Amino acid sequence: MMDVFEDDELASSEEVEMKKTVLSVILVLALAAGLVFARPQQTPAPKPDTGKILGTWSLDIFAGGMTITMTLVMEEVDGKLAGKISEANGMFPETAIANIEYKEESLAYDLSIPSPPDGAVRAWRTELKVGADVVEGSIASNEAGMSATISGKRVKK
Repeated sequence: MMDVFEDDELASSEEVEMKKTVLSVILVLALAAGLVFARPQQTPAPKPDTGKILGTWSLDIFAGGMTITMTLVMEEVDGKLAGKISEANGMFPETAIANIEYKEESLAYDLSIPSPPDGAVRAWRTELKVGADVVEGSIASNEAGMSATISGKRVKK
């Protein structure tokens, strides 16, 4: 009879250890879950105020001793920035700009337009610093091996 009692104590001791192990695992899992759910939620970066660049802009490009005047029209379409550019003397038709990137003080975009010296359509990248109703920066084409400076101002209605 003594052997049975010792086995009961042993079984009871093993059950206690098993319960401790199970409780420890549950506690660790609960803490881990709490850490996952307690992490601060990452909020998306605030959308830049596009009002600073929307509208019509007169841009002067200074290249090779001459000035080319272009008109840039920036608008918001379906919540996204869109734009068109044209040249004052009709060197090329109104052309949509692409890959627009805007961050409070900088605006960049791509365009494909007829370009010197042969009038072939080439890709250009424009990068502008945006101020209060003024912009300045550069336009460059790796394909044409050319770059120029730009300054511009918002056209007041």
